[in-house]
Amino acid sequence: MTARFFLFACLLVVPSFLVAQDAATLIADRVSVGEDRVLRAEGNVEIFQGTTRVRASRISYDGAGDTLLIEGPIELRDGESTVILADQAALSEGLRNGILKGARLVLDQQLQLAAVEMQRIEGRFTQGYRVAATSCHVCESGRPPLWQIRAKRVIHDVEERQLYFDEAQLRVMGVPVLYTPHLRLPDPTLERASGVLFPVFETSSLLGWGVKIPYFFVLGDHADLTVTPFLTTKTRTVELRYRQAFQSGDIDFDVFVSDDEITGDDIEIGILGKGVFDIARGYTLRFDVEQESDRGYLSDYDYSDKDRLDTALSLARTRAGDDTFIELVGIRSLRDGEGTDTFPALLFDARHAARLGAYGLATFDFQAHYRGSTSTADADADGVSDGLDRARLGLEIDWRRSFLLRHGFVFETKAQAAADLFLLTKDPAFDESLTRSRGAAAIGLRWPLARLSETGALNVLEPHIQLAFSDASAATLPNEASTRVEFDEGNLFDLNRFPGQDRVEMGLRADIGLTWRRKGPMGWDSALTLGRVERFSGDNDFTASSGLSGDNSDWLISGSLVTGDGVDISGRVLLDDDLSITKSGVRVGYSNARFRVSSAYAYLNADPAEDRLVVASELALASEYDFSDTLTGAADFRYDFTTQATTEAGLGLRYTNECVEVALSVSRTFTASSNVSSSTDFGLSVRLRGFGAGNQAGRVRKASCG
Repeated sequence: MTARFFLFACLLVVPSFLVAQDAATLIADRVSVGEDRVLRAEGNVEIFQGTTRVRASRISYDGAGDTLLIEGPIELRDGESTVILADQAALSEGLRNGILKGARLVLDQQLQLAAVEMQRIEGRFTQGYRVAATSCHVCESGRPPLWQIRAKRVIHDVEERQLYFDEAQLRVMGVPVLYTPHLRLPDPTLERASGVLFPVFETSSLLGWGVKIPYFFVLGDHADLTVTPFLTTKTRTVELRYRQAFQSGDIDFDVFVSDDEITGDDIEIGILGKGVFDIARGYTLRFDVEQESDRGYLSDYDYSDKDRLDTALSLARTRAGDDTFIELVGIRSLRDGEGTDTFPALLFDARHAARLGAYGLATFDFQAHYRGSTSTADADADGVSDGLDRARLGLEIDWRRSFLLRHGFVFETKAQAAADLFLLTKDPAFDESLTRSRGAAAIGLRWPLARLSETGALNVLEPHIQLAFSDASAATLPNEASTRVEFDEGNLFDLNRFPGQDRVEMGLRADIGLTWRRKGPMGWDSALTLGRVERFSGDNDFTASSGLSGDNSDWLISGSLVTGDGVDISGRVLLDDDLSITKSGVRVGYSNARFRVSSAYAYLNADPAEDRLVVASELALASEYDFSDTLTGAADFRYDFTTQATTEAGLGLRYTNECVEVALSVSRTFTASSNVSSSTDFGLSVRLRGFGAGNQAGRVRKASCG
């Protein structure tokens, strides 16, 4: 026969092969059955049985011995992730058992194992002898791959998705670097398995040279634990990470325990944890834990760079007509000079907002903080006393409505009324109970003007003016939540620009703004805002560097530009009448196929009212450059123009191909305080790709064979 066809007649001569378990199908160019009752098939031979598929150039089946002899090149596919290539094979019992000569096993298009001989056992195990395993591209020139594992024997368990090596030897560029009598590794299709993870080498001027060797424990389908001993010349540390997913949420905890030479004989402990749960009636419960036994411990070990640690528990629900939020926060400050006398250790915030018809909103809120100090010292320049504890109960009603007029004008109305009850303790400068009422109203007019250019660009020019008035009953209150005020395009037309409720913007004023926006057809988007506040009456507690002090505010100028070729620029500046800069900030980013960079610059005038006695000016830069498809470099630094010194700097290199990922980094922290030490850190991590899910080895560019 010369045509390809389904050989159903084979059922008559090879029943044990084609009928056992699942029915098999044979396709070939030429098929014949000799007098010896041996079935022979030649030319583009394919056999299908269950999830197994075999391709070969020639097969012979002996019904008496139930043996299938296959001549190569042979390709045997078992499911979607296992491929065996061989020169010769002898299989039996429905392709589940047999021997393959000159075989190569490929798992999930990532890991390949070459062996002189392989055995298939019960369709579950594949056993190879004199094996070389690697996920690297194997060059035809015979040059050794970047890494490989040589072993006397390897067993692949399809059901457990594990690889077992006997007398394994790790070679790098053909040079043996590690030997172990037994080695177990997950195959690329296994998502989670207990075992040792790849080590990470680190060194720093503070902690010395060391290595992290993680061990991953599977604690069930939805929980795991990673134990990482971290041993250096100056510390003995254990890092624990516990994760668990529940039907309604998940938790993630990191616990660190150290015995080092930095603090003497004391054991240091740090905890970082978080969790979120969806509970009944649409509420979401969240918690966040940040604790350390010694000030600066988390920063010294690079576990956290925060200078204020918070532990929080919150409950929230947002619906179409109302919003509820409750939060309890405990804070520990690591900043020099911030203790419980001046910084609240415990805060509570509860808020419920509900819509009133189509245009109204009622907000009920309760706020309290507790310092835990017994001090009753006099108030400082901001009216804040050491040891002051405070609570506020408030009700605020807002009403807003807009009207569309002729010629595209938009007329806006706003109104606000509120009442507050304050409870103050531990300070003789203030009454223990204070009440305050406040109200505000505003009318505004906008005129959006749109124009579509011949190039397809849409330009929108919108002048906006608002006349606002607000007042409050006289009440002498400490200023704790409104000592820092930001003036930007987001609050240019707000009724109260103070961030907290302990201060109210008073008097009659006009808020003036002009906005221009352009959306181009080639991905070019730009915006520009110019604004100012003209004050006719009222005496406010805005600081000079806020840009809002005095009868006239500073000029607010903000803009952004996004181009179609990777440029992203945004900035904001406050200018007084003589055009000197009060405050400014600029962010610039650029990216293309190889290069990515982002930078930020900030400038703040000196302002004793904000505890800033000198000008603050800083530049931050972060960048990445792809030297090739496999090598990426990174650099970042922060520079303080006030002290004319670099505060942080770092360099990194990352090499990634289909079989290995190597990361090398060096960073230096120059600043130091009584709690945080300056240090230089080096890091080296190496991951052999192709073991366990998530490596994506087959989807990364292959190393060159040149």
